[in-house]
Amino acid sequence: MTATAPLLEIAHEPWIARAVRRICSFPALLVTLIFARVYWSCRDNIADPDLWWHLRNAQYFVTHGHFPNFDTYSFTTAGSSWMNHEWLPELIYYGAFSQFGLTGIFVVFTATLAVLLMAVFSLSMKESRDPLASGIATIAGGLLAMVGFGPRMQNFGWLCFAGIYAILLRFRAERRAPLWLIPPLFAIWINCHGSWLMGLIIYGIFVGAGLIRRDVGNVAAAPWTARELKQLIVTGAASVILLPLNPFGYRLVLYPFDLAFHQTLNVAAVQEWASIDFNDPRGKQVAVVLGAVFLLALIARKRWRIDTALLTAFVLYCGLTHIRFLLLAGIVLPPLIAPQLSGLSFYRPEKDRRALNALLLAIVGFILVIHFPSNRLLESEVSAAFPVKAAEFLKAHPQQGHIFNLYQWGGYLEWNLPEIQTFVDSRTDIYERNGTLEDYLAIINLQGSEERLDRHAVSYVLYPAEAPLAYFLSRSPSWVRLYGDRQAVIYGRAR
Repeated sequence: MTATAPLLEIAHEPWIARAVRRICSFPALLVTLIFARVYWSCRDNIADPDLWWHLRNAQYFVTHGHFPNFDTYSFTTAGSSWMNHEWLPELIYYGAFSQFGLTGIFVVFTATLAVLLMAVFSLSMKESRDPLASGIATIAGGLLAMVGFGPRMQNFGWLCFAGIYAILLRFRAERRAPLWLIPPLFAIWINCHGSWLMGLIIYGIFVGAGLIRRDVGNVAAAPWTARELKQLIVTGAASVILLPLNPFGYRLVLYPFDLAFHQTLNVAAVQEWASIDFNDPRGKQVAVVLGAVFLLALIARKRWRIDTALLTAFVLYCGLTHIRFLLLAGIVLPPLIAPQLSGLSFYRPEKDRRALNALLLAIVGFILVIHFPSNRLLESEVSAAFPVKAAEFLKAHPQQGHIFNLYQWGGYLEWNLPEIQTFVDSRTDIYERNGTLEDYLAIINLQGSEERLDRHAVSYVLYPAEAPLAYFLSRSPSWVRLYGDRQAVIYGRAR
């Protein structure tokens, strides 16, 4: 038998046999374990504060046939101009919620994140050809990306980025790829989230790194040819040209710049814009991954390329500066570091233990099925995060006048008690523009709270029971307690 005989046998193998062989392979087992990790994390992360006003946005569009162009959710910004810059994924989530409730929400965001990490694993495999190295790199990336594990609209944007990144990596390796797909992906991304600008910056890093013609120390240059550079420039220009082709035109293109340069209080006050705290569990995970990257740079099996070094430095800087960009690092880094780990498994497809793999796949699948979250479990997660009982009280005992509420609870109230106009919700952009966010932060930090509550004609306050503001109101003769449980209290004006 010749050396090519096994290849000929595989070529003539029935497609069902080939499919079974792939499904029962070691790489397939790793993909299943990655999916299981995402699945298990998502079970505990459905209670996102942004979800509810996103659902209301989509409901408005479905009901009226157009986007809301001014605010009607809160009394502090009523009538103010507002742009719904994440409309596309909102419609997907609303459709799932309308049909299946919280279970639909869980399925959509779990599937989105699972596809994202599976794409990262696939890219790592193409770069390293080592399933174990790719699995380790993807899991490390998943630890960084956990900041985005929730029903977030931005995850659909990162799916677009994964497609763009895959095309760029292929072009880098083979000097040919379907670059024509990149402009449409950017055109979709801008309707999902403002993070498209980060993708454009990374595209620029790819192009710019190829302009360096000589090695920098031990870091290898990989310059573009004139033809390749022209292709990349045309693709980048087409991507920029397509960006304004959206329901809001140039205003949507300018939104990330407005956030970066004008929404300073938003960036300073919102937790996910904060820098890494290395004393908390997330910070320790990041420290371990960061240490591993530096170690790989020191003992690299292969020379680092200039574009690899620049991309690594950029995404680590972004992730360390702002927690929310750890998700970006979790996508970009694994395909870059996996080649440095190649050779860990010495994997040979012909020596795959398919029976063992099939058994483990069945066990994992069975565990996931029996632990699929019921609607009751998901509702309990919502009840733990949001004032469900307090909202029921307000529904049964409507209060006159304006409410002051916790920032994270605003969206929940707007969805479940649409008759109440909130003080604030997690759409921080609109509240910073008219000073409401500044007043909110001053009130909760007990800086002229009474005066500011009076200025906004607040009649009752819904706030966490153990918060300093709740204690302040309990000691003030101007306020009386109307309702209380372990989670929330409601104070009204003393008459």
